[in-house]
Amino acid sequence: MRPMNDHDDSKSQAPTSHSSRPWRSLDEMEPSPIDEPRHEFPPPPSADGFEFTRRAWLEGAAAGLAMAGVAGCARDRQDKILGYTTQPVDVVPGRPRHFATSMEIDGLGTGLIVETHEGRPTKIEGNPDHPSSLGATSPFEQAWILDLYDPDRAKSVRECGGAASWQGFVARFSAPRADRGAGLRFLCDPTSSSMIHELVAAVRRRHPESRVTWMPARSDAVRDGARIAFGSDVCPQWDLSHARTLLALDWDMADASPGMLPLSRQIADGRRHRDRMNRLYVVEPALTPTGTLADHRIRRTLEGVCSFSRAVVAALAAELPSSAEGSSSLLARVRALDIAPDDRALSEVIARDLVNARGAAVILPGPRLPADVHALVHLANDWLGSRHSYAIDPPIPVDPSALGLEALRAELERGAVDTLVVLAHNPVYSAPGDLDLGRHFQRAREVVYLASHENETATLASWVVPAAHGLETWGDLRAHDGTSSVIQPLIEPLFGGKSVAEVLAVFSGDAASSPHDLVRGWFRRAYGPGDSDRFGEALRRGIVSSTAFLRRQVELDARALLGALERETHRKRPEARAIEVAFEARSKVFDGRYANNPWLQELPCPMTKITWGNAAALSPATAKRLGLATGDVVTFVLDERDATGPVVIAPGHADDAFTIPLGYGRKGEERIARDVGFSAAPLRRAMSPWSAHGVVLRKTGRREDLALTQRHHGLFGRDIVKVISTNESEAPEASREAEASLYTPFPAGTGQQWAMSIDLSACSGCSACMVACQAENNVMTVGKENVLVAREMHWIRIDTYFTGPAEEPRAVNQPMLCQHCEKAPCEYVCPVNATEHSPDGLNEMVYNRCIGTRFCSNNCPYKVRRFNWFHWSRAAQGNDGLIRLQRNPEVTVRDRGVMEKCTYCVQRIRTTELRARVEGRSVADGEITPACAQACPTRAIVFGSIADHASAVSRAHADARSFAVLAELGTVPRTRYLAKIENPNPELRR
Repeated sequence: MRPMNDHDDSKSQAPTSHSSRPWRSLDEMEPSPIDEPRHEFPPPPSADGFEFTRRAWLEGAAAGLAMAGVAGCARDRQDKILGYTTQPVDVVPGRPRHFATSMEIDGLGTGLIVETHEGRPTKIEGNPDHPSSLGATSPFEQAWILDLYDPDRAKSVRECGGAASWQGFVARFSAPRADRGAGLRFLCDPTSSSMIHELVAAVRRRHPESRVTWMPARSDAVRDGARIAFGSDVCPQWDLSHARTLLALDWDMADASPGMLPLSRQIADGRRHRDRMNRLYVVEPALTPTGTLADHRIRRTLEGVCSFSRAVVAALAAELPSSAEGSSSLLARVRALDIAPDDRALSEVIARDLVNARGAAVILPGPRLPADVHALVHLANDWLGSRHSYAIDPPIPVDPSALGLEALRAELERGAVDTLVVLAHNPVYSAPGDLDLGRHFQRAREVVYLASHENETATLASWVVPAAHGLETWGDLRAHDGTSSVIQPLIEPLFGGKSVAEVLAVFSGDAASSPHDLVRGWFRRAYGPGDSDRFGEALRRGIVSSTAFLRRQVELDARALLGALERETHRKRPEARAIEVAFEARSKVFDGRYANNPWLQELPCPMTKITWGNAAALSPATAKRLGLATGDVVTFVLDERDATGPVVIAPGHADDAFTIPLGYGRKGEERIARDVGFSAAPLRRAMSPWSAHGVVLRKTGRREDLALTQRHHGLFGRDIVKVISTNESEAPEASREAEASLYTPFPAGTGQQWAMSIDLSACSGCSACMVACQAENNVMTVGKENVLVAREMHWIRIDTYFTGPAEEPRAVNQPMLCQHCEKAPCEYVCPVNATEHSPDGLNEMVYNRCIGTRFCSNNCPYKVRRFNWFHWSRAAQGNDGLIRLQRNPEVTVRDRGVMEKCTYCVQRIRTTELRARVEGRSVADGEITPACAQACPTRAIVFGSIADHASAVSRAHADARSFAVLAELGTVPRTRYLAKIENPNPELRR
């Protein structure tokens, strides 16, 4: 632990300043390097380098006093402000308002409800009416609110590094081009926005020779595989609500892709009851949240997942009768596949289980698998007669005239591009390294970039236009099932940002139209003139009713499938024991676009628990073979390109492979993201963007400390988590309740008694609850330096425990927060009664009493109390307090020297109680939902009153699976857990 004052008086020569004293007052404390880590956005540096010090303040004060007499001769200017003369409709100070909108990820929309206080957005929740969220969120949606108040956002239009204006931009690019757009190219992110596609068509009509390139989405293989299997552009969909047997092939339900939130809920709902539980097989390279829920998890490299996919399809063909539907030649060809010996026995057992559940079985292919593997999986699902898989028209329209990314690079290389308009997010950083877009962008005479930040792409642009945040603009999006929604702004653009639609409107000759006019015009054309009532309903509900795409009846294309089978069979395989590097953009910072968000940077990786950076994960066996340990820095070399970063040993990882998270190693001007982690982009290739083979590994001899929030994953004989099997006839082992206690029982209260239950069978460890708690309760980030010394501030954490061998572990996720003990050890040791028991059973914290003895933390067996070591709240006020706009006004902002922890979102409890009292009724079960439970995609968290014996939480506490953590200590927690259930196949050994 670093001492509060590291000054050594013995070395002092003269007390020239206050810093020579052996003590300092709080006001005199200057931030040390550990006081100012990468916490919530730091203040911007002064333009002239002036440093505001105590001495400078005294000099300024003296000068001000000297001028006081002169100033007294002049009359002060008086300015007046006006308060409300007419109260705005529905605006009551102190009462939040909620608005529906959508967030775009991977081109599709997820419906959200945004809470605002007097016009400033503060909290995001899922929209229960939207099919892609059903009221839940992932960490990305929760953290999106902080991006709005990012002081590093691009703030002004500039041309060639100098100041410019939006009017100048419009004047420069709104006129028709004499070359009919022959040298005009657009680079866009994929989008389901009908309005954007209309504007692109308008630009093409005005500039017929112009072309558009759509950046590849993670779902390109999904789209291409469906085109192969069905001979047309369709989008595969799944309904897993009644599935009995599932096989996930590198498919993770905690992936941020739209549509994953409802699938997460459906899988979790099928795993809550022992008598009707689904069975989940997972095949993947690195352990994922879905892998922690699997009944059987098979670790394979990404190439090995492809091989196992072929083996399962061949085994299914062998199980089916010769009269099965489909081409007999295709069936015979599949049966004749050459299967690796390591895959044969296991794939046959899984195939039998799938066939036994025919009609209620489904195979789920992940987006990183090749298109040919996706096509074979569609064939297998057809053989299984799965009613859980179907197809719709693609929500993201297919543009047959679009240029591919490699074709655009070729045009840039030969100088055919005069003006390149970049509307994609930072392609210079995120594109595969072998395309070398940064070098080729410089061949265009003019590069226009709609920039969220001054990032790697912005440094190469001749025109930079600041981008509006998604909560600052109008637009539209489609959900994964085609449901249309309208994006409405919650606040005026803070930095004058513009949307993609506004930039395209300039090139289409419609620069005079406002974003609202563009949306209303699109809505009128799409849904009929004068339909203002429907537009208003769309704004209120967040969706346009009855716009989901109809399910299509599609037939398999046997000839195309034979071709896919031949290509997949004869695809070149890597050499045995060759190192594979797989890339993933599933969590944390996505592809780098959320790298400047401190909430996501400090969010632990769901499996490795790494914060503030990334590391290449590898298996224990591979680490031993290569002589590596966690923290060792290595260099990966491929085709004269290299990437250097640390490694982390990850239980359950496939041998002879590494997994590297993307989105790190940024080199732009974003102060939070810059130089955090390392970039794997140089190793990526356009033809194989998700894996690389033939990588050479070089040791550097250096080490790097990884900021981990969980340093041990063993139970060490402690009764912390419980796992039961459907094969076991007996009930789960009862919790070891204490027979005697040193603590005095708290008097039983009357009225509502609040409690929580967490189902370990449903918790995937996705960490959405952690970010939701941070946003709701003004929890500060502390930076890598303080995470390294175990000073992280999260009020809720996800502990992951492993049992069994490190190569094939069984994993359990356990959200850990304040247990709100009936006999709370913290309450008995606080000398100032800062932590106390409420009549309704809450363990409360009175912040203005706390004097920071930390006795309560020492006495807490669950280690869920966090101490404010430094002035996180003050340091986060950079940029004239911009960050404070996000804070929840209903929650106290804690300062230095205060202990804090989970409160069950007591502000929500008290608000609901007051509302119920005014309305003369009692609080209904389910009316109060803490932030963690509201965000949870799998509904693993249940909250309510145990005084109501019919409530959901009372039923959960009475369940035979219910247990208390460390119950033998006699603390009697109000937070209890339901033991995890596993449904293993009796044919397979655990």
